Amino acid sequence: MSDRERERLKRWQRRLALCKRGSARHQRAKAAIAKLHARAADRRQDWVEKTSTDLARRFDIIRVEDLHIIAMVKRPKPKPDPGQSGRLLPNRRRTKAGLNRGILTNGWGELVRRLEHKAPGRVEKINPAYTSQTCSVCGHCAPANRESQAVFRCVACGHRANADLNAAINIAAGRVVSAGREMPVRISPKREPQLTTSV
Repeated sequence: MSDRERERLKRWQRRLALCKRGSARHQRAKAAIAKLHARAADRRQDWVEKTSTDLARRFDIIRVEDLHIIAMVKRPKPKPDPGQSGRLLPNRRRTKAGLNRGILTNGWGELVRRLEHKAPGRVEKINPAYTSQTCSVCGHCAPANRESQAVFRCVACGHRANADLNAAINIAAGRVVSAGREMPVRISPKREPQLTTSV
């Protein structure tokens, strides 16, 4: 949903809150809100279909992170204030709600599901553990490699890159990292290769 549409949604939601239930204005506001949500859902579905079709046509093997999206969008637990015993810090619900909205808006789970339908047997889910701490050049894995949330710098070889890009290279290469050591993903030799066909 664009910023302009989000503003329109807020305006309609305010109007809905002021309307009397069952009135014509109430019904009109509800219909306008439903229309905005439906338009955003249609746009997301269109993107998922086009992207999954493009990836299924162009690649023989598609590797994705095996993310637990339901766990990622859970409400955060309040953290105790270290300065004052017994008091809780304010729940960062608003910040987490924005992150959750971003995750759900991008339709990650739906994209993987459609990829599995359009490219059966060619989608591999890679365990995301330690992929952002492992160097894509030398394979060294250490928490110190993550200089910040965005910057990756290997303490062993000095390789510098964007942290997400480095993790994406590890996933694309099919590297499964466990407790600091790298293990290559094994592809079954019995599986027949499925070549893509251009339409």
